[in-house]
Amino acid sequence: MDRHPGPRGHRPAKEAILRLLPPRLSLALPPVKPPTRAQVLAFAVRHRVLLVALAVAALLRFVTVLGYRWAIWFPDSYPYVEIALNPRPDVVRTFGYPFLLLLLRPLHSFAAVITVQHLMGLATAVILYGLLRRPHLFRFGRALPGWAATLAVAPVLFDGNQIELEHLLLSDTYFLLLVAGAVALVLWDSQPAPGKVVAACLLLSMAAITRTIGLPLLIVVLVFLAIRRAGWRTVVAGTATAIVPIAAYMTWYASVNGQFQLSGTDGVFLYSRTMTFADCDNFGDRLPVDAYPLCDSTPPEQRRASHFYVWEESQIFRYPGGIFDPYKSELARTFAKEAIVAQPGDYFTTFLTDFGRTFRWDRPVYPDPKTYGYYLFPKESQPYWPGRDASMARYDVQPEATRVVEPFAGFMRGYQKVVYLPGTVLGVLLLVALAGVVSRWRELGGVILLPFGFALALLVVPPATVLFDYRYVLPAVPFATVAAAIALRNLHTWYRSRNRPDHPSRTPENDTTYVTVG
Repeated sequence: MDRHPGPRGHRPAKEAILRLLPPRLSLALPPVKPPTRAQVLAFAVRHRVLLVALAVAALLRFVTVLGYRWAIWFPDSYPYVEIALNPRPDVVRTFGYPFLLLLLRPLHSFAAVITVQHLMGLATAVILYGLLRRPHLFRFGRALPGWAATLAVAPVLFDGNQIELEHLLLSDTYFLLLVAGAVALVLWDSQPAPGKVVAACLLLSMAAITRTIGLPLLIVVLVFLAIRRAGWRTVVAGTATAIVPIAAYMTWYASVNGQFQLSGTDGVFLYSRTMTFADCDNFGDRLPVDAYPLCDSTPPEQRRASHFYVWEESQIFRYPGGIFDPYKSELARTFAKEAIVAQPGDYFTTFLTDFGRTFRWDRPVYPDPKTYGYYLFPKESQPYWPGRDASMARYDVQPEATRVVEPFAGFMRGYQKVVYLPGTVLGVLLLVALAGVVSRWRELGGVILLPFGFALALLVVPPATVLFDYRYVLPAVPFATVAAAIALRNLHTWYRSRNRPDHPSRTPENDTTYVTVG
């Protein structure tokens, strides 16, 4: 049936309705004009350094995909895929990354998963680059030039260890993208709207369900918003938004595993942290009788790394049941608390020793050759673990876990040995960022406080609660470089302007970093 317009001189019904609506509620969308050729060219010229860097970084990832078909497997990779195939709240691994695998399952391709992860790595660099081009983050509104912003995100683009991590079937790349998006939303404008704060907190709640270390990051961003006077309504809205998905997941977890929490590993992991130094002779009579089998008579200096006390044949295996049974987890937590109270100096020394490994120039083998080897591009093709072929075939029918193809694989192995960010350089970046925070003490750190706080939390929490692992360092690097870049730019601006009497004075009108957020 044909539709005829109304009588001449009268508007069609749709236009009449839209006319009655308030302007803000109008459903009419402004016309979208495609960019002109001149605009595209101007954009390319303005961001030419980043575009060249992205092209090279994409080429490196393409070579990686050609050399390692189609993924590199970590011990956690198998449970992640199995959880995606049979969705459930796992005791050890939260559901964030399996949910991503579940979304990609219709493609039935690990190659597609790895491609998405490499694109996530590139997207993280683009997001942080865009953030560093925002003038309001810097003194007198002088943002970083394109080449400097590209240099700041270079570790994400070119670090061989970062590229290898993206090629592993692990949650880290997805987690990093979520956190980078949250940082960008909070800092993108000098006065972030409540909607952006809510979106950022939602991303961080998703990050916490992906890796539980996202919870400390959520606390960091809420404290940052309070310091920057974002307004109590904004902080409350962000908090509520973050709580809802986390509480929903914890409720699901409790319905299956009987405990209202994100995972059941914290007690056993903290126990493993203290077992590198714990001496039960120092506990007196405070340790419950049923926890004494957790004691280790081996001298502390002869004990193995912390993760041995979780995954290997350690004291925790003297009890019946699974490693993370609620009873064993609670007993392990009690033991760990007593160890820390009885030996606070040993605990702090252990933490500092592991934290110090972050800043070594070299990358010595740690915590053991097997784990260390997972973070290197392998030399030989790898079969699936025994008995896992059938379950993995439900996701992607490929004959082996990783097929190594030369000369592409050999190129990436050599590249990884040469191109990476040494830990000492990361330490220098953190010191520069800390100096930037201190220099803005009147603002309690200013905008630098957020990326610096994220980097510090990501580096401190693992050695304080579990152990040091090279894998846990990489997600902190982008935020350390962002914080250091802002600090260096501010220092450069101050140095150039200190002897210029014609330079505008620092006021809220011309120094947008002093504008109150909220």
